[in-house]
Amino acid sequence: MNIHVTIDQKPVTRVEGDIWEEKGKHWTIKNGIKRTVTKMDQARKDFITPLACPKCGSAMKSGINETMWSIYKTCLNCVVAVEHEIRKAGKWEEYEKAKVLANANSYLKDLQDFFTEHAANTATNAHVTEDGIIEKWKDNGKSHIEDIGNTVVEELTNKVNTYKDL
Repeated sequence: MNIHVTIDQKPVTRVEGDIWEEKGKHWTIKNGIKRTVTKMDQARKDFITPLACPKCGSAMKSGINETMWSIYKTCLNCVVAVEHEIRKAGKWEEYEKAKVLANANSYLKDLQDFFTEHAANTATNAHVTEDGIIEKWKDNGKSHIEDIGNTVVEELTNKVNTYKDL
């Protein structure tokens, strides 16, 4: 469907899928309707499980397909097919090791972020009790939390590096 728009007294014909900027906003035509394009459109597209797998077209109505979509952006059958080809090619150990290392590195980053945030939140030595009384503590424990965090992260990093070298 075409939509005729006048810009600076010049008629412009917009067709389905066109994206343009007008008055500081981005616009598109979807199903014959003029709509704004927001920053959240891509995020919605990435997180909402489609009705059908974009690779094979099979229905994605089960919960396992939602899980596979969040990880691989395909259905379970497509993931199984890809992993089967990896096994046939004799590269399963490499694939498995890469997956384990990616998960371990992601976990390490989350752990570092947790300890950093936790230490930052305990930077004050004043704490409010359930009764609303402000207590002044002598040692806020920030350095202790940082020490524990550094020790745990260092130990896990060493284990990940040892696994990487295998």
